[in-house]
This record gives sequence, C-alpha cells and structure tokens, in this order.
Amino acid sequence: KAAFRLGEREGRWRLAAITWPYALIGVTARDGCEFILRFNLEGYPQSPPTGGPWDIERNAILAFDRWPRNNGGRLASVFRTDWKGGTALYLPCDRESIRGHDNWRTEMPSKVWDSAKGIVHYLELVHELLNSSDYVPHLRAAA
Repeated sequence: KAAFRLGEREGRWRLAAITWPYALIGVTARDGCEFILRFNLEGYPQSPPTGGPWDIERNAILAFDRWPRNNGGRLASVFRTDWKGGTALYLPCDRESIRGHDNWRTEMPSKVWDSAKGIVHYLELVHELLNSSDYVPHLRAAA
C-alpha cells in the first residue's frame, strides 16, 4: 500500500524479505540503527501480525543484549525479553500480546490492531518508540 511505500521512502522502515507467512521488516531508530522485526502474518490482514526482533544472519531471535536499549520508559515495556521468549512485542496491535489484555481496547484504543491501516499501524508504533528520547543508542566499537 501507499502508506508502506511512503514509510520506506522516508527511511522509517524497509521490507527485507518475505517467505510467507513471515516478513522481515527493518525499522530505523533515531541513531540510524536498523532493527529487523520478523512478523508472522498468518491470517493477515484480518488478524494482526505478531513479531519480534530478528537476527537475519543467524536466522534466529535477536540476542537480547542487542535489543533496543532504553532509559526505563515505554520502550522497556514494549521490547520485553521476558515476554513470549522474544517472539512478540508487548503492543496492543500484536496478535500474541492483545490476548488476555481486553482492557487495552479501552485504555489504548489507538494502539489496538486496525486491519484498515495494516502493518503500517504496527510499524508506526515501533518507529515512534525507536525515535523517542527513551531510546538509547548502543555503543559502537571505535574504528
């Protein structure tokens, strides 16, 4: 859809690969670091996707020490290494995370899955977090 392509053009995210029902999409943080999310799109777009940080090179969940770092704010509550073994982000638009959290539908209605918006809805929420003041860039080795 146009909204997805616009996000790509703006450098907010990019489609890395699709092997149905999985899609790998990189989301850019404020320091330029890209975090790949592996989405399970089974039942999409009627059913929300579920996804978490992925290591393309290892073809496995991203090592927890390489997950986005934070200052203890909302980013920490979404990128939870103790949630679903790292396979899902703790967001109302995530298929695995919304289960058992019916209160989110009234507490955070703008963040609950909207099939009309599609995966862009999920990506916008993640991009916002990775570009917030709560995001802490990883230290990089000196050249």
